[in-house]
Amino acid sequence: MSRRRAAILGVSLLLILPVLLQKHVQAGDLASHLYNTWLVLLVKSGEPLGLEIVPQYSNVLFDWWLEGLWRLGGPVFAEKTAVSVSVLLFFWGSFFLLTRLTGRPAWPSAPLLAMLAFGWIYHQGFFNYYLSCAFGFWAIGLAVSPGWRRWLAAPLLLLAGIAHLMGAAVAAGLAAYLAVRGSLPAPRRKWLLLGAAAAVAAVGAGVAAAVPAAWKLHRFMHLSAVTPFHVFHGAYVVPALLLLLFWITAALWTAVRYRKAMLLGPAAGAAALCAAALLILPTSLDWTGTRQSLFFVDWRLAPWFTLFLHTLLSARLPARFTLAALLSAAAAFFTPLSVTWYELGRMELAFHSAARKVPPRARTIASVTTSLSGMNPLLHMIDRACIGHCFSYGNYEPSTAQFRLRSRPGSPVVMDSPRSVFALQESRYFVRREDLPLYGLILKQTRPFSLEVRAFHAGEKVNREKVPLPPEWF
Repeated sequence: MSRRRAAILGVSLLLILPVLLQKHVQAGDLASHLYNTWLVLLVKSGEPLGLEIVPQYSNVLFDWWLEGLWRLGGPVFAEKTAVSVSVLLFFWGSFFLLTRLTGRPAWPSAPLLAMLAFGWIYHQGFFNYYLSCAFGFWAIGLAVSPGWRRWLAAPLLLLAGIAHLMGAAVAAGLAAYLAVRGSLPAPRRKWLLLGAAAAVAAVGAGVAAAVPAAWKLHRFMHLSAVTPFHVFHGAYVVPALLLLLFWITAALWTAVRYRKAMLLGPAAGAAALCAAALLILPTSLDWTGTRQSLFFVDWRLAPWFTLFLHTLLSARLPARFTLAALLSAAAAFFTPLSVTWYELGRMELAFHSAARKVPPRARTIASVTTSLSGMNPLLHMIDRACIGHCFSYGNYEPSTAQFRLRSRPGSPVVMDSPRSVFALQESRYFVRREDLPLYGLILKQTRPFSLEVRAFHAGEKVNREKVPLPPEWF
């Protein structure tokens, strides 16, 4: 085996090791995707659950994978395999893209790419969007490749679109810009960039005119390029500061040695377009035909900006300096992350233990949370805990009309209104008579974390008790 193949194999094993070692993979919405795969199988077997499966050709690829893998080897096999493949596609896609844009192997940047693969998008569990980014990276890398290989970008963009339209649109736009840029003489490239920026502005104006949308000031924070690494607690300030220090040093070093040359490469234009998208596009919008807003648009765009900004700033740095700096940041990132994964795994075991005390096929909700919005790793633990035994009544996917599994009015196993789901998540829900019988997983104690089961009564308010996410770093 060549040294290069051995390195690829070794890095791949390191990347999937966290996935394989966890009893239950901690990645936000992943538990919901897995639970809804179980519901899909029940619906296809003919059970009358008040649910339906509709034809859908985007925001569905990861769910197709889970269903196929579940049929092959069960839920654990499906979860571990689908997530492992997704992580490898994401990491090696970003590796390939960075290599194509810089003209040298991206090994010194591998620690940062691993951090990006396990960043905010991963831990929110947005795996359809995650896959669209992964295929998008490969597509852009091929679009800027010489010869016939650039035509391979088209089928990969198709896969990205099946995964998620937003990621596919970002990838297609950047692929088109970089491909056209490569065919133009240098003096005309600035006009292409201005035209592409105007197109982004036109998209923003079109969205504002076509659908209800919101713009929040916090989108400016993504220009720091470190928000994709802000997961869970304050401990992740440390790797963020290390990365900021590295990029500032890289910018100064490159500016002194190469002056304007750093702004002439393809990554500069791509980073500028991503920054423009972060500033111009809304932070949330009401996707046509759905019943819930598409949130976190800015957070979904942030990894693209981070990747291209890093490509721009690190392209001419000495490899050893880059590797040493990024290994330090990766160590500061993955050390608290591994501890958090372990603690979250222990907390999820409490959900599974309590769920088994609920009567079979009963409606069940969780009355415990870590936060009322944003990153909330406890939000969907009840979904995975209910697989094969009970029904997670607050399961959000079917009511949104954003996924292939949809709820019908009066479904006995899930709320049919996003408003009710949000009220439950935000401690504003009052139990209705038609919800009964309804069981709750209630906080028993925080240390050690444990839950107990209690039946709710009509008119009772469901208070979701907030617990600190261990370990409490700072």
